[in-house]
Amino acid sequence: MKKILILILFLIFGWAGSTWFIGNETESLLKTYMQNTKNASAEMGMKTNYEIKDYKKSFLKSTAKTVMSLNTGDPVIDELFGEFQFNHTISHGPVLLANGSPRFGTAHIYSALDVSSLKPETQVIIKKFFADKSPLTGNIIFGLNELADYDVSVPAIEVKDAESLFSLKEGLHLTGVINKTTLMGTANGTIGALNIVDDGLTIKASASTVDVDMQGMVAGQMVGTSHFTTPSINITGAEVPPVSFGFDFLSDTRKSGDVALEGDIKITASNIEAPIEVSDIKFSTSFKAFQIKGLEQLAAIQKDVQELQSSAMSDSMSANEQEKLMEKLQNLPNIMVAAVQNTLQKDQTSLQIKADIASKQGPSLLDIDMRYIGNGADINLEALMAGGLASMQKIVTAKMDVNVPKALITSTPAAFFLPSLIEQGVVAENSDSFSLKVALKTDEIDLNGKSMSADEFSSLMETLGFGGGENNELPVDADMPIGGLPPELLESLSKQSAEALEAQGVPKEIIEQMKEMNQEKAE
Repeated sequence: MKKILILILFLIFGWAGSTWFIGNETESLLKTYMQNTKNASAEMGMKTNYEIKDYKKSFLKSTAKTVMSLNTGDPVIDELFGEFQFNHTISHGPVLLANGSPRFGTAHIYSALDVSSLKPETQVIIKKFFADKSPLTGNIIFGLNELADYDVSVPAIEVKDAESLFSLKEGLHLTGVINKTTLMGTANGTIGALNIVDDGLTIKASASTVDVDMQGMVAGQMVGTSHFTTPSINITGAEVPPVSFGFDFLSDTRKSGDVALEGDIKITASNIEAPIEVSDIKFSTSFKAFQIKGLEQLAAIQKDVQELQSSAMSDSMSANEQEKLMEKLQNLPNIMVAAVQNTLQKDQTSLQIKADIASKQGPSLLDIDMRYIGNGADINLEALMAGGLASMQKIVTAKMDVNVPKALITSTPAAFFLPSLIEQGVVAENSDSFSLKVALKTDEIDLNGKSMSADEFSSLMETLGFGGGENNELPVDADMPIGGLPPELLESLSKQSAEALEAQGVPKEIIEQMKEMNQEKAE
């Protein structure tokens, strides 16, 4: 019995000693965590600063206040929301009671936004959205290792007046596990059903899910995966036709060795119900060998541009400062070109874009594949603008395949262009579809199986009105109906007003000819 009592005493004193020690170290832990948060924010392109004040320590628990300053570069936003105060309740480990369950860890911090510390005009906005509820709360549990569990919650929101409504049912909830030093890790959660009514337009979205695995930040880009899904989005209004669809977004960015990034993005709109024949759209893009050195330079340029925009909005710039600002703006294109040169790797950097479209008339396909084949010196802004396709052939090879069912396109304004495009060989007519195949090679351009030079291709595009020439009018064959249109489509369109036709994208030349035709019929 005596040995058991001694063991119990050792356990009690061990727990008390470790709790006292961890309690003394918790303030240092919080400071380190705030600094790491500042560093991580900077990697994402956001300027933040944290200050810990009013730290009160006791044996089992401590309290603290932290002030977060946010610099977005927008004077209006920074004025309203540039500074927040959070109140923290800190429980000391090694034994913690979090969410009703005991667990081991160094500290459990419960945080809540202190609305009373905000500016009066900001408080009015916050209370309009959240009433008396705390707008933002969070828990983070620092484990005994390098990991920390967290959860963040934003309560349900509802703001309405006689003609408008903003509602976020069930609010927002995120949970995850992060590294205490890098703050990289996971985020999994839900965003409640959304309902927006404004100016006669109603947007409703079902509850959405978010899954993120952030493994690092490179040049302001997240390395890892993210997945966002909204099963149903509905848009209605007096001035717009009803539209509904499901939405899915998936991205995966990876490091390729130590010098490049590669990745994939997939966007899907499914179960589409709208005044179009399309039922599903799947869009994807893949990129390879984008060099980190150039991406970091582009990220720095973006940061500089934001600062230049902020400076340009200032009313207190001296003449000397304005002159320096203009010099930076004038030199910006050359800096951009240099960054792009460092982003691309000869015969390695590539970009693929693909779209699959499902409809009752059949599947449609868009497939684009580009590869960089040049040297850095070939990317010259003036040469590209002056040399056109001939200059592009030195730096990229590309292929584009397009295939669309006949039944889908002949009932749309695009039918206006088909006869001339088919006649010139730009579009190939198949038994049940129209197709276009273009290949940009180093010494020629292949158009639907026919080879030609860059100059010949450019001349062809100018003839059709797409090449920037002086005469960009749509070619019309005098021996065919207006614009070479199918008679049934022509008859249908002739019954519509000029305004309605123009809204559909019908060329003005065609509309004028149809007006003349209708006048002749009336006479």
